[in-house]
Amino acid sequence: MSKQKTMMPFAYFRGEVVPFQDAAISIASHSLQYGTSCFGGIRGYFEAGKIKVFRLQDHFERLTNAAKILGMNFQISWKEFHDLIERMVKANCPQSDFYIRPFIFSEDLELSPRFDGINFDLAVYMTPLGHYFDPSKGLRLMISSWRKVSDAAMSTKAKVGGFYVNSALATTEARQNGYDEALMMDDQGHIVEASAANLFLVFRGEVIMPEAGSAMLEGITRRTILEFLEEEGIKVRAERIDRSMVYTCDELILTGTAAQVAFAQSVDGRTITTKGMPGPICQLLRKKLAEAIQGNHSKSSLWLTEYNRLLA
Repeated sequence: MSKQKTMMPFAYFRGEVVPFQDAAISIASHSLQYGTSCFGGIRGYFEAGKIKVFRLQDHFERLTNAAKILGMNFQISWKEFHDLIERMVKANCPQSDFYIRPFIFSEDLELSPRFDGINFDLAVYMTPLGHYFDPSKGLRLMISSWRKVSDAAMSTKAKVGGFYVNSALATTEARQNGYDEALMMDDQGHIVEASAANLFLVFRGEVIMPEAGSAMLEGITRRTILEFLEEEGIKVRAERIDRSMVYTCDELILTGTAAQVAFAQSVDGRTITTKGMPGPICQLLRKKLAEAIQGNHSKSSLWLTEYNRLLA
């Protein structure tokens, strides 16, 4: 997995595009103390002198819906968001694939874990991002001992900053035990997702996904994959997935903005793919995602926001 730490030179902060190093907050800020933030992760691609951002409006809607779920005192229109992302892209002028991280946060110094009576604002930064997982290798996964937080405890339909402590615990456990990534169960013992990605199984010739119940974040890449499968006439069944199904499946596919479409080599030491290569469904989904990004899919015009680098 690549580790990208270099930030692009400009950020959006306090309503302006500023040098990244100037986008700083107090150590006593509310969101730093309590995790009271929500965020998005948006893929951008650089190809043939053009910059393409994937499903920007869908990411905007999920971000603003998260703020609504949390009861944050913050609003921004689609046009305002679209325009500021364009300003950011032109200011940073990326020349490789990249990642956009918009997040809604509070700089207030209030010493109280709450969302009401707190002021929130939007910030955005960008960083280069190639492949999060090596696409040529299958992932070695483990089923984490940490359970996924339930929607009864904290909204799982919003990408909440503090929520990702749960993911960090699972990922850290997996890495410390020599694995690439973790799978997480809900409080009933059903596998619902990876630490920061959705999953699909090919099991006995069927494509199966976890039920969109109280523990799963419904990803935008997941939504894209479902549309691809529907186009191909491949039925997808939602059901509760247990450990034995994961151990004996034909393919296990992870999807997400960072992960894109990745495949599992093994889970808890049980081999999923003997050849170390992605299975036919994974290969199909990768091909269709690449076509969409390249502008060769019927929905590319709806999903891609394009910028000409030369106009930056």
